[in-house]
Amino acid sequence: MHPLMEILSPYRKPKNTSWIEGDEDNTSYELRDFCKFATQGNATILEILWSNMIIETSELGKELVANRHKFLDTERIYDAHKGYAHNQYKKMNLFEPDKRTPKFAVAYLRTLHQCKQLLETGDFNPQYDAPDKEFLLEVKYNWSEELIPELSKSFARLQVGLADTYAKNHHKFKPDIKWIEEFIYRAYTN
Repeated sequence: MHPLMEILSPYRKPKNTSWIEGDEDNTSYELRDFCKFATQGNATILEILWSNMIIETSELGKELVANRHKFLDTERIYDAHKGYAHNQYKKMNLFEPDKRTPKFAVAYLRTLHQCKQLLETGDFNPQYDAPDKEFLLEVKYNWSEELIPELSKSFARLQVGLADTYAKNHHKFKPDIKWIEEFIYRAYTN
């Protein structure tokens, strides 16, 4: 976390995200941005809040995870996940597949599945646990164009299922902005 004076200063622009790529990727976010992204339904941020693979954290990090439901916003989760999935779909290019197509196809399905699970239950598993997990592993590790028809069916099923889930749950979650702002204030002032 940056010092509070650096965050409040109109003359400084502290770096809000850092990313280190290597054997293990490491990404960190400035706390207020992390919280803002969480309320916007950012799929990557929500995966962090639900991850069971956190190597190291602080008391603030533990409090953040314990209160992760306070960040949920049904409409923003739906829009953000659909947007991310759409970007994966545009990249995968099923008409002229290349070596990256499997990665994008799996990310598309995983993102929509996690969104559906989160909207239904208020919880989700960042490690893909859907019934079609074996099929996704096949797509990821044994890609062939013969998988495209089944992928297309999976896309359609999941899109319809997600739309139905959203229709039934579209007012389910709203973020607790007051708690979030108080949490951030406490984090910077303690």
